[in-house]
This record gives sequence, structure tokens and C-alpha cells, in this order.
Amino acid sequence: MIFVLTYLATLILITTPLPAEWAFAVPNWALLFVVWWALMRNHRLSMVALILSSLPIDVAYGNALGLHALLFAVLAYVLTLLGPKVRQVNVVRQSVVIFLVLSVVMAIGYWGRTLTGQDPSLAWMSIQTVTTALAWPILRAVYESIARWAGDPELGGA
Repeated sequence: MIFVLTYLATLILITTPLPAEWAFAVPNWALLFVVWWALMRNHRLSMVALILSSLPIDVAYGNALGLHALLFAVLAYVLTLLGPKVRQVNVVRQSVVIFLVLSVVMAIGYWGRTLTGQDPSLAWMSIQTVTTALAWPILRAVYESIARWAGDPELGGA
């Protein structure tokens, strides 16, 4: 239930229209969705659910089908390995680790977009990596409140 609710919140964030001037600074909400699940709920994370949830995101972003599945798998794997240590530090340090991991994932995304004939902007992707890492504390709080509202037993929910 929590996966579906957080996924729907992510889809709403992805498809919300914003002014064209803000396009370079919009965080990659889909990757933050995976970050939250890989760090905070990794014992409940299903790779099958992540891969299936990546397909509508590929369509929404206009990418080749499967690109986000690759990015989600790499991101979930790395953050699941780092998870126990990253969960023990404050959100500022978590954002720094997330920035480093997202830099690698964004490089893979740049490579994938280049291979499929798109012309991605490296500067745009770099700025998006920074804004995505900076948005982590906010989205973490949003997802925790969704989990609390849904009655997550880990949070002592409703």
C-alpha cells in the first residue's frame, strides 16, 4: 500500500507542469522515489515492482523503455549496500552521499540517452543532480508522512 501511495505521489510530481525556465532545476523525482525505498525501506523493496514502475516513468520522460529500469536497479543496489551506514547520519550527510551516488547514476543515464540517439545536456543533468540531492530532505519528509498516514508499523502509524 505504501509503495503504491508513494509511487502515485511521485507520478504527480513528475507530471506537474512547471514553467519552462525551471526545467533545468527540477529534481529527478523518480530517482528520489528509489532513494527513499532503497535507504529507508530496503527490506521491503521489490526489484520487480521497481522495474515495472519504471516503465510509465520512461514514457513520462520520453526515454527509451528500460532506461529507468537500469537506473533504478543500479541506484537500489548501491544504496542498499550503503544503507545501514547512510541511515545513521543526519540528512545533510545523507544528501552528500545521495549526490555522489546520483552522479554515477546520472552518468549512466547520460550514456544511455546518448546511445539511444538523444542529445542530453551534461550541464543540465549536473544541475539536476544537485537539485535532486538538495530535495532529498523534503521528499523524505513527504514520504514519511505518507507512510505514517497509511499506518506503517515501523513509524507507529495510525
